[in-house]
Amino acid sequence: MPQLQIDDAVSTMNLDTRARTLHLLPVLQVDPFDGIALEDITLSVSASWLDTPVIPATGWTLRQPYPNRLYFVGGSDDCHLGHFITLPEGQKAGEVTFHWSVDVSALPPGHFQITHRLDLAFEEGAGNTWSMDIANWWAQSEFATEEHVAPEIGRNRFSRLKRQGFSPSRRAHVSEALRDGCRYLDIHESLELPAITLGDCWTIDTYGGDTVHECLEALR
Repeated sequence: MPQLQIDDAVSTMNLDTRARTLHLLPVLQVDPFDGIALEDITLSVSASWLDTPVIPATGWTLRQPYPNRLYFVGGSDDCHLGHFITLPEGQKAGEVTFHWSVDVSALPPGHFQITHRLDLAFEEGAGNTWSMDIANWWAQSEFATEEHVAPEIGRNRFSRLKRQGFSPSRRAHVSEALRDGCRYLDIHESLELPAITLGDCWTIDTYGGDTVHECLEALR
C-alpha cells in the first residue's frame, strides 16, 4: 500500500488539526472458522454528546485492512481506518457506542447483536487529536513495557462477536443473552485517550487507504 506523503515545511510528526478531533475506530473481531463475510455485518455508531448517529458522508463502509483478516473495520471512502469527528470545546469525557449486527446462517444461532459501549476520557497531551487506536499512542500506554515494545493489534478496545477471548487487562464488563434466536452481547469498558498530533496517527497512514491524504488535508 502506498505510503502517505505530505509536502510541507512542517514535520509530519507536528501535523495537527485545526479543531479538536476524535478518531473513531469501530473494529469487530471474530474467531477463526466463524465464516463471517463483509456482507454479513452492519454497523451504526453513536456518541453521547451528539443528538444523531455518527455517519460518514458516504456512509459506513466495512473493510479488512489489517494483515490479520479476523478484524472488520468501519470506515468511509475518505478513510478506510475509522472516522474523524469534531469534539466540542471543553469536552473532557463521553460515551461512544458501536452497534454491530451480524447475520450468518452457518454460525448458530445465526443472528448476533453486539453493543460495545466505551466511556472515553479525553486527556491532555501534545496535540489536538484523540485516537481510539492505541497503536497511535502505544509508547504512552500501559502495554509499552519491555515485553511489549511494539504495538499489538489485540490490545485495542475492539468489539468481539463472542465473549470468549477478552484480555483481562481490558477490565471489560461483558454480558450475553440468547433471545428469540439471536445472541446479544453487551460490552462496556473505559479508555483514557491522550491528546496527540494528527501526525502521530501512523496507522491512518499505513492502513488508511489511497485517499487518506485528502482526508488528512481536510482536517489541517
